[in-house]
Amino acid sequence: MRVPGFIVRQFYVKGSLRNADGGFQLEARNPLGDGRLVGIGRFAVDGEPIDAASVSAIRDGDTDWTRGDDVSATSPVAFHKGDRVTFHVAGKTLAPGKHHLEVEIFERDAGRLSLTLEDEIAKG
Repeated sequence: MRVPGFIVRQFYVKGSLRNADGGFQLEARNPLGDGRLVGIGRFAVDGEPIDAASVSAIRDGDTDWTRGDDVSATSPVAFHKGDRVTFHVAGKTLAPGKHHLEVEIFERDAGRLSLTLEDEIAKG
């Protein structure tokens, strides 16, 4: 299911896209209800695919990062209303300017969710 832009904007923390620690990162928050992430599908920046092994995430208050390729139906990641999560993509930094991101995730009850968003990295 393609997630409409107005819903994506509720989840994505606008202005959080930035280069950090040998890659780039962005943030999301969960304004809705509880769920379980059971897989990471397509992840791309400006049309360039990113391997799930390069993506990791940490929820505010946690101490351990979770790699994207470790998320599965047998090893799901629970998320709760109000959670804020930082995603880090290792090995790729982004040039200043606007970038287009595509993310496909699998939630236990909702199934496949496809999200697209744009944000920019400030110049200078």
